[in-house]
Amino acid sequence: MKKTLAEENVILKELQLNGTVTVKQAMEILSISEATARRLFSRMEEKGMGIRSHGKISLPDSSLEFYRYDVSKELYVKEKKAIANHAVSFVKDGDVLFLDSGTTVCLFSMALADALRQNILKDIKVFTNSYMIINVLNDLATVNLIGGTYRPNRKDFCGYMTEKSIKDCHFDKCFLGTDGYTREFGFTTTEFESAKICETAISSSDAVIILTDFHKFGSSALVSFSNGENVTAVITDNRLSQAKLKDLYSAGINVKIAKND
Repeated sequence: MKKTLAEENVILKELQLNGTVTVKQAMEILSISEATARRLFSRMEEKGMGIRSHGKISLPDSSLEFYRYDVSKELYVKEKKAIANHAVSFVKDGDVLFLDSGTTVCLFSMALADALRQNILKDIKVFTNSYMIINVLNDLATVNLIGGTYRPNRKDFCGYMTEKSIKDCHFDKCFLGTDGYTREFGFTTTEFESAKICETAISSSDAVIILTDFHKFGSSALVSFSNGENVTAVITDNRLSQAKLKDLYSAGINVKIAKND
């Protein structure tokens, strides 16, 4: 019974984050058979947790915001930490960085903080629109919080003021998250404001590094912000399937795999 409830909670968090979960995604996330995934969806529908249709389950209320920071931060923590730790190797002394507001990028800011405390890195400057990241790095580096309109679901700032501030800056590197990637639509996010922030940061940066765990590949969110041609590197974890890795390589994406501890 405990295992069943745990599986339901995992899928529910995925639903709150992305709006829908396919049978194939549930099989991959939970390491279960197709039959077990379909039974799981059936139980969840009976409990009013979702609506089944054509090999997937969806939130019963489509008006809900699909991205929630507090939900996302609980998903794939081990994988995200591995990605964050690996990403530190891309930073050099004296770098000026832009960090977006995703949960993986926030974990990256924590890894940066550890490197600064240990004097592995020094003299970096950080610009961010993330309310969470400012608290992580404020005592260890020069941190600039880019303001604008506050979004509680993402715990960040967006809008004209945010975009204008990013546009007027020059960064050595920007570190971005993504809510999905497919060969057809590239890197995507759930909101137009987030896409514009990513596009502006990319235009203002010498190097673009995307940090994302394995489950974002093969699914597309609402708005595309990059087809991948302007991305320097993508850092993901070692749960990414060989088929998806091969597809990324064939699209010309420079993929770096972080090993889970």
